[in-house]
Amino acid sequence: LQLTPTMDQTDSSSGYNYNQNPHQPSFGGVNNVGQPGGAKAAAAGQGVAFQDIDIPVSNNINNNNNNNNNAAAAKSSSSSGHPVASASLNIANIVNHWGHYMHDEHRSPYASHLYDHPKEILDAEQAKFVKKMEQVRTEWGAWSFQDDPLDDTERPVPDFSKVPYKDLPNDQFPKGSWQTDEPHVRRFIEEAKALVDRVTEGIYAEYASPRVKPDGTPLTDDELVARAKQWGPKIIPSDPDDALSNKDDPVGIATMSQVAMDGLVRKLLHSLLTNDEFYVVLGGHSAAAGHGNQFQQNKYITFHHLMEPVMDKLGIRLVSRNMGQGGVGTLQF
Repeated sequence: LQLTPTMDQTDSSSGYNYNQNPHQPSFGGVNNVGQPGGAKAAAAGQGVAFQDIDIPVSNNINNNNNNNNNAAAAKSSSSSGHPVASASLNIANIVNHWGHYMHDEHRSPYASHLYDHPKEILDAEQAKFVKKMEQVRTEWGAWSFQDDPLDDTERPVPDFSKVPYKDLPNDQFPKGSWQTDEPHVRRFIEEAKALVDRVTEGIYAEYASPRVKPDGTPLTDDELVARAKQWGPKIIPSDPDDALSNKDDPVGIATMSQVAMDGLVRKLLHSLLTNDEFYVVLGGHSAAAGHGNQFQQNKYITFHHLMEPVMDKLGIRLVSRNMGQGGVGTLQF
């Protein structure tokens, strides 16, 4: 992620080229004047800031127009492209005069490899993707809910600002808001249940427990009940006489009291009715924090990646926070 004057990477046109190792450290060293080491090197006339820099031309056909301020200083390579990439790469960005790397299509960790592909390859990729998604919709179904208000006017929005925690009484919801439209709510709930069922079945399939067996036969009713018990939470009844009835049952991926389950349901319904945020927070030690693994693969990043689009369809903004820290447990939170 930095320009290096190593001989094995020398470009015949400029003498310098991009380090192709995506894991090369970006900060520190003589090639980053936004950091102390690079600033010290630059003061001594050393580092990439004093070299000829080859700026690749974006696939954006208007790239040269957007980089006129750098044209005199850069040796631009050529490529044929199409107007999709952000023409943000310039010398100041490469040298990091601003103290941090701005987004650009050649160096940003958020950039897509598709930027460098010609239009023919992009069209083929898009056609392949569309075909794949058609197969997914045919096999699994897709969200199809549409709001059909009684007239063409926009629905009124409830004012939650005057009540604590958005606990607006039912009689204060304005007439015509979606919360007061019973046919709308019934259709929305039906579509929401179908969405959750599809996602649940997708998770079962990912973990080798699909509804259809390898031999093509569907799971029996007893097998569906056993699967739900195995992969679902174990609920401890609130009644003291029943609380110990399944305490030692090893089946289930989590244990919750009935009070906790009821509270979770109420919070989800509250966020749904108010189109509010829903927070999911994880506490714990290094295993919860995901130490020893990639950040994007820790438990709650994975959870958020899966559940955020589901919550979005339900009108809820999901906020997931991994508060795990090495050396501490859950009770410290």
